[in-house]
Amino acid sequence: MPRPKLNAPQEPPRRDTIGLRSTFHYDPMAPRATTPVMVGKYVVGRRPLHGSVHTLYMIMDGSAVVATSISRPDAYDCETAITKHRRKQTASLSDKTIAKAKRKPRTLRVREAA
Repeated sequence: MPRPKLNAPQEPPRRDTIGLRSTFHYDPMAPRATTPVMVGKYVVGRRPLHGSVHTLYMIMDGSAVVATSISRPDAYDCETAITKHRRKQTASLSDKTIAKAKRKPRTLRVREAA
């Protein structure tokens, strides 16, 4: 059985894409962004590493750096790091409170009237 020939219109070549064998030359001396990035609902700070093509990503909890990584973290990484940090904070706070409660109270010194 002969195949029917369809006369589909020829599509023009796309000009908004990058070619398959295109190259990109990276300039390590070019300034890189240092502004914080929102990953989901978490704030991630960026710091370019001097003399390297890598960027250090810092997961922030308020003003505290909770975790760092070279690759860009996703929302799950941020959530895990912040949860772990807050658990540590809670544990240290409870240890401090228990230690404070175990201490003996100071006796009040009464000055004698002369």
